[in-house]
Amino acid sequence: MPAIEMPSSHPSATSDSFEKELADLLRTRTRLMLWVVLVVASIAIVAYTLVLKEQPVLGGGMTSWLQPAKFVHVGSLAIALAITYAFSCSARGFQLLAFWVVAFNMVLAIVLGAVRLPTDIPYLVATLTLFLYAAFIPSPARYTVILGALAVVTFLLAAVMTYAFHPGAQEFWAAQGGTAKLQYHLVDGFIGLGIMAIVAYTVSRTLYSLRKTVHQAKRLGNYYIDEELGSGGMGQVFRARHALIRRPTAVKVMQPAGEQEQAAISRFEREVQLTATLTHPNSITIYDFGRTPDQRFYYVMEFLQGLDLQDLVKRFGPVPAPRSVFILTQACGALNEAHARGIVHRDIKPSNIFLTQRGGLYDFVKVLDFGLAKDVRAEDAAELTKTGVAVGTPRYISPEAVKGESLDGRSDLYCLGAVAYWMLTGRPPFDAKSSIELLVDHVKAIPTPPSQVSELEVPPELDEIVMTCLEKRPEDRFPTAGALDSALDSVSLGSRWSQEQAHEWWELHGLADVLTTGVDAAPTDETGLSNKGISRFIFEP
Repeated sequence: MPAIEMPSSHPSATSDSFEKELADLLRTRTRLMLWVVLVVASIAIVAYTLVLKEQPVLGGGMTSWLQPAKFVHVGSLAIALAITYAFSCSARGFQLLAFWVVAFNMVLAIVLGAVRLPTDIPYLVATLTLFLYAAFIPSPARYTVILGALAVVTFLLAAVMTYAFHPGAQEFWAAQGGTAKLQYHLVDGFIGLGIMAIVAYTVSRTLYSLRKTVHQAKRLGNYYIDEELGSGGMGQVFRARHALIRRPTAVKVMQPAGEQEQAAISRFEREVQLTATLTHPNSITIYDFGRTPDQRFYYVMEFLQGLDLQDLVKRFGPVPAPRSVFILTQACGALNEAHARGIVHRDIKPSNIFLTQRGGLYDFVKVLDFGLAKDVRAEDAAELTKTGVAVGTPRYISPEAVKGESLDGRSDLYCLGAVAYWMLTGRPPFDAKSSIELLVDHVKAIPTPPSQVSELEVPPELDEIVMTCLEKRPEDRFPTAGALDSALDSVSLGSRWSQEQAHEWWELHGLADVLTTGVDAAPTDETGLSNKGISRFIFEP
């Protein structure tokens, strides 16, 4: 994911989202750390008790209070682990829990190690504990400083107190070389632990700062980036959420290249401006837009759960006439508003007709990706799209778009007729293998009526409507999306597709939960099939 950063006008939102992310990470790492240490400590106790027995120590055996002390390690770890499962802690809560558990067990290990001897055990335990804590538990560097100071002080006190009060300690050090050897041991431990404390502080501060930096890099204005969903054409797609209201959103970020940079940015901004003017419920909703510090343009859209018509037909076969009419009627509504505003979509295709659920309504259509949209009334339209250049998708492009002619709303109706053909038959109107052949077919060939191709029954009126949409000359098609909508409404279907049937279909195929539970989304590939499950996000393929 690229480093995307925008200054937030809500510092508290930034802090809150970072705390939530940190709490989730700390919960996982704290539990993992406690489990690992608990298992290792338990194995060590069993090994010492059953296999190695108790090794002799100064004075000939451990004092009575030291015998059960080793089990305090296991008890403290088990209690801390239970707390992580029983309570939902904040990031600070998990940091404090990990700190106190590590501090307690480190002090206890140093004390027991100093009493038992050999004398390098507490040194090794403290250094290893400091480093692992700093590298594994993300927390403010001051926590590591406190642990380092605690380790040094405890080590010195434990060694001195052991020498002063432990039976046989003076004899041990006398055998090692006297008090000079003890002093050397104290200085060596002090320097070694001091160096490790500095290293641990540096590691902790660096990693914690990097985590904050990464978090900030994953923000765009008031939107927090969760993950990249895909990329294609001129942009990248990210799943995101609003930092304050937590609304799931989708962010499309411009990634221009070379000489086309300025033209691409102009086209990207125009896409947002055009789409943002649309208010029809069946059009994709634009929430926000802006620029990154490196001047890459981005915009924020509603996040959709469901599947597109490309995926629907690929997975489940041709769509019955009543349901096809239901879907086409909604698409007509979105296009009718766009055309009334002088906006031509120019890339209507199955993967840009998306089925989702809104307000309890199933099979709710969203017309996606106005990435090739053009305001035919704008004076500067010619500057954004060169005359004579075909735009669209070869399997669903209109004849006039192939020839690079001026386009109006009737071009979208041709594409929508090709989409209807796909729904009813499970194949596009023309299925040549090469793009050139497809373009030629759209200009010259007459498609076979869907009723002669489909395995399902296609009413004669619907058959005629589809063929009218696929007329080569724009003047021979329906004049407006509203006229097409009226024609669809007059089709004799026997029974209309109802919300009960739509809900039953999603339930029958086990897909109803996808519309409400926020399953991870993924962009479709060139065939329109989703790369992860059936949930898809919008990006320009």
